[in-house]
Amino acid sequence: MALFGKKKKNEELNSEAAENKESNSVTEEMKIILEAREEETRERQAKAEERLQAQEEAGKKELFMEEQARQAAERIIGGDTVPTGMHFFVVCDEIPLSAAPETEGNIVVRGNIRGTVTAGSEVFLYQGRGDKFKVKIEKIRNDRREFVDELSYERAELEITRGDIPLPADPDADASRPVQRYAVLTDAIGIEDMKDPACKGLAIAGNPRTTAMLCEYGKFGKEPVFFGTVMDCLMTTEFVTLAKIAPAGNGKSTVSFMGISTKKNPGVPFLPVFTDQRFAVKAAKTGIGKQGGPFRNLMLGFAQTAALARDPHHQGFIVNPGGPVSITIPRDLIDKMVETDTFKDRFGAGAADNVSLSLGGTGNKDLDSLLAKGGPDGAGLQKIMISNPSDTPEFAAVENAVKKYCGAHADISRVLILITTTVNNRSEKAYLCIMDCPEESFRKECQGLAEAIKPYLRGIKKIQFQLYSKMNLDKFPAKVTWLYSKLPQ
Repeated sequence: MALFGKKKKNEELNSEAAENKESNSVTEEMKIILEAREEETRERQAKAEERLQAQEEAGKKELFMEEQARQAAERIIGGDTVPTGMHFFVVCDEIPLSAAPETEGNIVVRGNIRGTVTAGSEVFLYQGRGDKFKVKIEKIRNDRREFVDELSYERAELEITRGDIPLPADPDADASRPVQRYAVLTDAIGIEDMKDPACKGLAIAGNPRTTAMLCEYGKFGKEPVFFGTVMDCLMTTEFVTLAKIAPAGNGKSTVSFMGISTKKNPGVPFLPVFTDQRFAVKAAKTGIGKQGGPFRNLMLGFAQTAALARDPHHQGFIVNPGGPVSITIPRDLIDKMVETDTFKDRFGAGAADNVSLSLGGTGNKDLDSLLAKGGPDGAGLQKIMISNPSDTPEFAAVENAVKKYCGAHADISRVLILITTTVNNRSEKAYLCIMDCPEESFRKECQGLAEAIKPYLRGIKKIQFQLYSKMNLDKFPAKVTWLYSKLPQ
């Protein structure tokens, strides 16, 4: 009995030890699991803290960029270089389709007010490739969703009328999106509609759209849509640059363009250009003007700017050096810009490949040589200079009139328009229209085309016509970009 009892006691002890061992084994496993969970929790917390810190940094950066944009806008609107008539501008960074307007047919946009906007104001909407429309601000909501009559330097929701924004040609198109994201709303009277014959030069008018876009570049520059819009904007902008012009004999002059460098790229020359003549005048009186002036202001279209900015003396161009807001466009970016459809549609392929565009030539050396030997009416009559028309609203209107007229007259195969300038009188300019049509209908078509063009003539009021078949076709260059052509180019 004693042995049996002892054996039983030993078995119970062994069983308890096994249970304790099993219990201890489970505890160790749980420890590993708990430690893993604790480590995972610590990692999540660390990542959450990193995200929070990143959000705080992003918030600080956004506030900084907002303050920079605000200060830049205050310097422009409150300074002596404000575009004509500008009291405010808004870059419409939101086009909320879910926001219902108070009046059916109106459009709601959102953005940061730069300056002071007033309900009931007749204003302008700039968007697309140089389009300008008249609209009216009907309602203003502040950031607290309250309707107000006037607002300054706050984020706002604006309800605007459709004004003269055209309806889509296709009735099935989405007519609810007439305003593009990053369109500019302003009361500045700068003329950026390239079809408006009243415009005598965007640089004189002040380029309100370009000015507004550059103010917001620090905030939105990394967004692809905004960046692309700015690039399109620059390609539909005329600039002013400072140049030295000196007589070189034989009735000719030499033109010298300066180059300036940046802190980021010291020693690398960029062509300085300005969106307003007042910016250029201010620069001429300050640091830039100390580089051996005096200088003259020259107007440059984008193709001319691109040609000069990629010559052997420059590595790109800087818009508004010295502020209030500037942007540097390096040579490699210009190379990409001139390959876009926007550039080719506007200026023609290869328009920025020859600096002669910027210095008065057409960019086609054969054509320059052929026409410059006394002009189209015969050698030795009067020395003239030949150039491509500048990309101005006046010429855009002329171009539209030419295409409309020629499209309705089957006799006209092709038309090329150039600018002639007499060497002895640089202010004496005329449009030279080279027409390819039957000789018997040439005079009639010249009279008809002249009547179609005349309403749009402002800076240049004289038109000369030349029949293509009467020119020296052996020397006429094979590759010419005709303004209008029924034939393949």
